[in-house]
Amino acid sequence: MRLYKHRADPLYRHALIVVLAMTLGMPGCYSGAPPPGPDEGPALPDAVDAVDVAEIPSDLDVPEPFVDVADIFPDDGTAITGEDLLPMDEGVDLEDTVEATDVAPEATDVSTEPETPPPALLQICFPLFDDPEAIGPEYDYLGPVIADHCHGTNHQDIDNVKKVVFLGDSVTVGTPNVEHLLSIDNQHFYRNLLAEWLTDHFNLSQGGAFGGWNLWKTYDYFSGKGGRMEAGDFKNCSKWGARTDDLLQGGGQIGECFPEGGSPEPTLFIFTMGGNDIAKITEEGGTASPEEVAAGYPKEWDHAYSTVDYLEEAIQYIKDPANFPGGAYVIYNNGYEFTDSTGQTDTCTPQYKLNIPGIGEIDLSELGIDMAGLAGMNPWKKPEVQAEIVIWMMEQYMRIAVDYQVDMIWTLESFCGHGYLATGPKADPENQCYLGPDSELWFDITCIHPSVAGHNAMYEMFKAVVVE
Repeated sequence: MRLYKHRADPLYRHALIVVLAMTLGMPGCYSGAPPPGPDEGPALPDAVDAVDVAEIPSDLDVPEPFVDVADIFPDDGTAITGEDLLPMDEGVDLEDTVEATDVAPEATDVSTEPETPPPALLQICFPLFDDPEAIGPEYDYLGPVIADHCHGTNHQDIDNVKKVVFLGDSVTVGTPNVEHLLSIDNQHFYRNLLAEWLTDHFNLSQGGAFGGWNLWKTYDYFSGKGGRMEAGDFKNCSKWGARTDDLLQGGGQIGECFPEGGSPEPTLFIFTMGGNDIAKITEEGGTASPEEVAAGYPKEWDHAYSTVDYLEEAIQYIKDPANFPGGAYVIYNNGYEFTDSTGQTDTCTPQYKLNIPGIGEIDLSELGIDMAGLAGMNPWKKPEVQAEIVIWMMEQYMRIAVDYQVDMIWTLESFCGHGYLATGPKADPENQCYLGPDSELWFDITCIHPSVAGHNAMYEMFKAVVVE
């Protein structure tokens, strides 16, 4: 910004002196060496160019200097002051020479009150858990788009889907439980509920009368896979016990569903994955040696890192247009756990009543069976580290969803309050996830698989993300 114009000789002379003084050495730029004499400094045009000021008109009638440079830079090295830079014979009235257009405009009246930050995810979707003392992932710093329905993110406009592919673990395949022992008793599985709805929503084919649709919805007890991989526009390559490295490593489930390397048609991928990784980490941490505990559970952290890396590699492959030039949509979950955010694995006790012929009804919850302990999942000596690992993993799941603009449903948060510690007659009202005495258990007797109510909840969550 320029404060002066070259309209009057006095003002021009003042500017010239300032330029010359700046070039030869001003306070703050002066190095301490004696300033150069009049014959040693640069020529005036060079000096003017050096400070990047307006070009001096060549036809301007400049009077004889009215101040000697020697007067500005005394031989004795006396420090220069602002007064030394003013003309000796005549002063310059600043008010007479400054135009309104040359000064900064008056500042507008801007409120100094800080902006109110947008509501955080927990405030919007999970207000019961919006507690500074609560333990759980923080997603807001990652910048996800929160869907209005609060079941997940809203990064994709899912439309014109021609193929649907289910990947993942036993939650997607479906498993037997006390209430549904047969593989043909599978209408409650979230993938089957979702597949029926997607058929109507996108006008997809189930393969016709002999396309094996009913077999596609079943599972095979021996292979741990679906009863049929493909039916109409649907594929299912999920498998019991799968972890994130089973998605792509060595071809994996993606290679099994697409042996040719991809598809030109718009494809929707849906999967649950990571529960077995968390279960394995929980199992390892529960048997960690004192040395491993003291070191901060390095083995368990390494497993968490690799879990996230394998997931990201799979998403990156799916979203690569070279593999799916017609486009690919992805929705996955962020995992869940049955301890209602406490890490107390021994809370998983069956809440079923069996009617055994000749014996009568037996309430399994009264037997105090530690199902998680039978499965090798024991409490950690430092449960706070267990929570830290799971929280980090879930935040990375969200980071991947944001980075690749895919969607994630919040099963961790939604299932909290529906685990073994916050439901049933022995529920802990002080638990941070406690939703009240009528909260329904969403886990079955295995601790890690959804009950009928849990499957229905997952169906509603995936469905909502597809719609919005």
